[in-house]
Amino acid sequence: MSIIGRAQRDGVSVAVAPGGALRNVQLEPVALQQGGAKLASTILALVREAAGRANREAEAAIREQADGLSDLDFAALGLASGDENSEAGRR
Repeated sequence: MSIIGRAQRDGVSVAVAPGGALRNVQLEPVALQQGGAKLASTILALVREAAGRANREAEAAIREQADGLSDLDFAALGLASGDENSEAGRR
């Protein structure tokens, strides 16, 4: 499965695999003008957003192929609906 969630804002672009593994970060010059704290906050927010997208896409793909898995099974895989708001989605 090759699912990647993407998000971009304020000169920052990120790509994240399901489960939250960061695949790529790109910074445009405008992003560096935000200052360190704002840049860090932007990156973290975008990673959470992209991870949520990747997780939802992975969950949909798995549900399509693996009939019979429960919501608890998906939660154990870190792919539960709404996972971008969970503690695991914030790591």
